[in-house]
Amino acid sequence: MKRITRSVALLSLLGAAACGAPEDAVQDDLDTLTSQEGELTGTEVTLPICDTSLTPSGWACWLDSGKQTACPAGQTPADYWWRYTSGSTYVRADAAHGIREVKTWSLSWGTSNFLYRAEMVHCNSVAPTYQASAWSRYTGSPNLQARVTSFVDHIRPAMVRGTVLASSDEFFCAGTGGCSDATSLVLVLKKRDLTQSTWTEARSLELPFNRNGAVTAYEVETTVEPGMEVALEVFVKTSFNAVTEVVFHDIRLFTEKCVPDMTNPGQCLP
Repeated sequence: MKRITRSVALLSLLGAAACGAPEDAVQDDLDTLTSQEGELTGTEVTLPICDTSLTPSGWACWLDSGKQTACPAGQTPADYWWRYTSGSTYVRADAAHGIREVKTWSLSWGTSNFLYRAEMVHCNSVAPTYQASAWSRYTGSPNLQARVTSFVDHIRPAMVRGTVLASSDEFFCAGTGGCSDATSLVLVLKKRDLTQSTWTEARSLELPFNRNGAVTAYEVETTVEPGMEVALEVFVKTSFNAVTEVVFHDIRLFTEKCVPDMTNPGQCLP
């Protein structure tokens, strides 16, 4: 978690508009953001998937995506891949979707950050960037793919925003007709009082998934009461007989933070 100063501007909705979000839905969000333009100080949580000190159990470092050359012992290369080394969790497509066998797993760090159905992760420590491939198929309901949590440290209701940068990888479905323009990402912001175990939905937004391969921004935003724990959950929704492989380039959760105004006790700096 890190403290940052972030601009709140209309630009943030370009990703939603570009991937075909309904005009009335985009306009509703534009109206909301118009009164909030400016800078907000807050904290941002993202998936620490390229932090080698937090290597998940069962995953190993490779110099190539095909697991032919392991990373040198005791070293972390500038460019490398995380792949699961062994196990019995596989998803085999049926005859209608080709024969590719995909090994999937869940990456987790502590209790807060998760990436589900992960196939592989590509890290570049120079950029720094990551690309996490996650596989999903039709199950009748959206598939949970990622989750991050944070906390609202404010004395009044604060702005909370979930941001996802993602692109598509159609290697699996392109030759079998399994790709679907009906695929969408569902971004859900949840909240809970720290004294309670039950999460409640604060806001959700379903956005059409951009299949042209370009990295696209998807966002959901709302206001949450002070003292709440918050979570961003990312789902992939596919249509009947469709499969989807989403490449996540960034997943983060921003929460507005109160910076105490020392000259006005009990107040926050603007």
